[in-house]
Amino acid sequence: MVTALVWLCLIIIGLSVLMMIGFGLKNAGNTLKQSKLGLAAFALPLVIFVVAYAVDGTAQGAAVATALFTALSGFVALLISGARSLFT
Repeated sequence: MVTALVWLCLIIIGLSVLMMIGFGLKNAGNTLKQSKLGLAAFALPLVIFVVAYAVDGTAQGAAVATALFTALSGFVALLISGARSLFT
C-alpha cells in the first residue's frame, strides 16, 4: 500500500512539473513580446541550476541550492518592494 502511494505521489509531482513547464513555455512567447527582462526571469532558475550543478556536482544539491536561492531572492524582492512603498 505504501509503495502504491509513493508512486502515486511521484506521478502527481511529475505531472505538476510538466504542467508548470508547459504553461511557462506558453506564456514565455507573450512575455518576450512585452519585455526581455521578463523572459530572463523564466531562464534564471535554469541558469542557477546549471551553475549550482557545476559547483556541487550532484543534481540533488543543485536542485536544493536553486530552490533556496529562488525562494530567498523572492523574499528579498518582497522586502525591497515593501520598504520602497513604505517610504514613498
